[in-house]
Amino acid sequence: MAGGTKSLAIGIAGGVAAATFGAAWQVATRFGVTAVLAPFDLAILRYGVPAIVLLPILVRRGLWPTPAPAWLALPIVLGAGLPFGLVAMMGAKFAPVAHMGALIPGTMPIFTAFMAAIFLGDRVSPRRLAGFAAILAGVAAIAGTSLSDIGAQTWVGDLLFLLAAAIWSVYTVAFRRSGLDPWQSIALISLSSILAAIPLRLAVEGTQLPEVPLDAALVQFAAQGVLAGLAGTWTFSLAVRHIGAARAALSGAFVPVLATLGGAAALGEIPTPAVLAGMALTIVGTLLAAWPSRG
Repeated sequence: MAGGTKSLAIGIAGGVAAATFGAAWQVATRFGVTAVLAPFDLAILRYGVPAIVLLPILVRRGLWPTPAPAWLALPIVLGAGLPFGLVAMMGAKFAPVAHMGALIPGTMPIFTAFMAAIFLGDRVSPRRLAGFAAILAGVAAIAGTSLSDIGAQTWVGDLLFLLAAAIWSVYTVAFRRSGLDPWQSIALISLSSILAAIPLRLAVEGTQLPEVPLDAALVQFAAQGVLAGLAGTWTFSLAVRHIGAARAALSGAFVPVLATLGGAAALGEIPTPAVLAGMALTIVGTLLAAWPSRG
């Protein structure tokens, strides 16, 4: 009994920590792209740190150390790597953290369920459908605030956040079929992403990283590379190991709240009542969609 209680506590702590790290990444990304760095520079930090730290895994096990079809490597790398990161970071240039916190983790279950139904034959339960309906209502409420101000470009960020969630669903479905463990996947994703990000950045404009003040660079290094790239993966994996994937997925419901609080405290971004209502609907929808079935 004591062991079960301890495992439950570890799992819950891991899920909360993963949500906290995810929200911190969103706040830091919003700050970075609006005041300090370009999305490409943040991507170099986001994928460069874990690529270096986890390189021994690929050296020891190989680039594709499973009997799974090699073609799955492409959707895994594209779905969770540089395309996802850049799209999400570019969205943060246009829309506040509250939108990012609600739209990306909120709509991921919908896109993933759609992809899984097509490629894996998964069925969606009535409760998950109800959750998806609540999420869509929340998205509509948030989008309504974005479209109400014709002169603003917040809607561009919202669309990019939705696109980022759709891209991530490709990774989720491919990962389920690959047989990779989380550390193998993030090592492969990070290495391939950094190898693409650096030459692309230099070809387009040249990096601004050497010109960034040291304190700002350290914040982004910690948020992008350490928290999002390493700690977030580890804590979420810890939650999955101790309480299961379905229950660990519930941690996504905390991200909108934590991201909104962080955006208000650190960036002065106070959400409107309509955005708060939309955020609440996405949280309820996420809980309904991710809550584990009995048995």
